[in-house]
Amino acid sequence: MNAVPFRKMKLPGCITIPVLLAVVLTQAASAQFIEADVTVMLDRLPLEKQQELRYFSDKVTDYINTHAWTDEQFDEPVHVSIQIFLQDKSSNYESRYSGRFLITNNLDLQQFDKYWRFPYEEGNPLLHDEHVFNPLTSFINYYIYIVVGSEYDKMGKYLGTPFFEKAKQICEQAKFNSLYSYGWEERELRINEILSEANLSFRAMKDRLYLGYSYAGDVDSVARRYVGEAVDMLAEILTEHPGDEKALEFLQAHYIDIMDIFSYDNNILNTFIRIDPDHADTYRKYLNK
Repeated sequence: MNAVPFRKMKLPGCITIPVLLAVVLTQAASAQFIEADVTVMLDRLPLEKQQELRYFSDKVTDYINTHAWTDEQFDEPVHVSIQIFLQDKSSNYESRYSGRFLITNNLDLQQFDKYWRFPYEEGNPLLHDEHVFNPLTSFINYYIYIVVGSEYDKMGKYLGTPFFEKAKQICEQAKFNSLYSYGWEERELRINEILSEANLSFRAMKDRLYLGYSYAGDVDSVARRYVGEAVDMLAEILTEHPGDEKALEFLQAHYIDIMDIFSYDNNILNTFIRIDPDHADTYRKYLNK
């Protein structure tokens, strides 16, 4: 096993994991980066289709959980929840489905898509091939790479870029499949926004925040410095773009951990009140605590 530097990241909820900052070359047993819990809603399908797809959730779960989405090895996976709501769109010659798809890391990232279309026959294996576009598995890959990229951005500044680029490449592949191109223009817009220059400050803020988390409980003064910088960056984003949904959702996911690090400092709370007025009453409850 080759030793490499790593950041010891302390996540909200006091979960500590080693976060590698370089590729790990090891034969040691370790967790995959992504561990998914997949729920498939079949109640809107005809009964015969419900029977055919009774193991579909297991197949999708195995497809995600048995693939190494990164070259790094981790002691703890990122847990994601996926919900899929299927409808039958079969033709005379092919079983087809439309799906609404929701994926979340159960903390600060949620992606919803209602334009999924794919063919599927009972018994079809789900194979991972990044060189060939598949309306079913390529769609899953696209959203998993967004999750992976988002988590890597927390480990170092813009470390998620290679995974976002993989998602973008899937959009390029989809352009050559006219039968199942529905929804891919929207997905290309989504990934372009993630990779845009305008989004760099948000991504850098995430890295700063999680760097601060990594010191919490060990060197609290350093934790407060980095987390304070992240709060300033988030405040700047929301001052320039009031109502930015992803920034506000991120704040809602992390404000309690941030306040805990600052021992419910009124200056931090007043900043939250200013940049997130819709939740001002929530923050005011903690003033002078």
